[in-house]
Amino acid sequence: MHLSRRDFNKALATLGATGFLLRYKTEIVNAFETAKSNGVNLFWLQGQSDTACTVSLLQASDPDLYDAVEELKVGINFHPTIMPSFGDEAISVLENTEPDVLVLEGSIPTGDMEYACTFGERNGEEVTLVQWLDELIPRTKVAIVGFGSCATYGGIPSGRDFDGKSPTNAVGLYQFLKDRKPSVPVVLIPGCPGHPDWLMVTLASVLLGIVPELDDHWRPKAFFSNLIHDNCARRGFYDEGWFAESFMESDMRYNKCLFKLGCRGPMTLSACSETKWNGGINVCMNAGAPCIGCMHPGFPDEISPFFKAQSRLEIDLTKTVFTTLTGAVLVGAGAYIVTHAIRESKIEKERRKEK
Repeated sequence: MHLSRRDFNKALATLGATGFLLRYKTEIVNAFETAKSNGVNLFWLQGQSDTACTVSLLQASDPDLYDAVEELKVGINFHPTIMPSFGDEAISVLENTEPDVLVLEGSIPTGDMEYACTFGERNGEEVTLVQWLDELIPRTKVAIVGFGSCATYGGIPSGRDFDGKSPTNAVGLYQFLKDRKPSVPVVLIPGCPGHPDWLMVTLASVLLGIVPELDDHWRPKAFFSNLIHDNCARRGFYDEGWFAESFMESDMRYNKCLFKLGCRGPMTLSACSETKWNGGINVCMNAGAPCIGCMHPGFPDEISPFFKAQSRLEIDLTKTVFTTLTGAVLVGAGAYIVTHAIRESKIEKERRKEK
């Protein structure tokens, strides 16, 4: 692939993940094949997770890219779910091989709960994920990639319990690496699960020595610069003030926006609406389910409770956080939402008068 970092990022931003994969499919597969022939080692570790991100990876939309992974053209030296070796033989790979690319799926239990996630033993003692990461991160030569919301920002395992803390003190790479300051780039791809095409593009870029342009949360800007809401197929319904009042009206045939059913699309940065899922066929909102903000760094606590409408929201795109307002004059995206909330309120009043 004869692309500079600037051209790579420009092509991604212009074409999106799906278009980029279609145009540069051959080059990406060649990048994986070259990585294999050059002896590039990819380690995939699993922390606290349900393995959904691995399933997502194996369902990458393009058959050629699937084959690239299935035939181990990427050189996946360690992956607990799909590697044929096990036991001491598998653990010896971690101990005796230098990783070029380190991928993490799942969150990291820390503090007094480090032993909530272990694999392998040394002298009869279990080895924690934290121990493995502390050993492997300094040895990683090219890049560290977090795949999925758990690996990036903690995800579901980091959710606070009734005592106000995560039961396992779970964190993602964003928090875990703040003090460790690795010498290689860190790229985070949140999502529950993460999108396979975004991962394939990211792996291809780092194997080519091109680091995607990242935002303050270490996410590729190509996939995390626009609100899901901006390109949603239901956006027109939102603008017209047509809102589903219950899940009985969530089907697309009703021509209703799902904002009142708790859709977090207006405050979540992600290319879900453009790239879509299952080979570019569908996305949550099109299937009748409101976005639950799984791509948001504060997922799940900051966007809970799910499926509950929040009428006024301020969106801070620089920090990617949102808070419920008691009343204020908003600017930017926040003002846009409030404007339509006011419009919706007027429509409701007119309907009551008609009744």
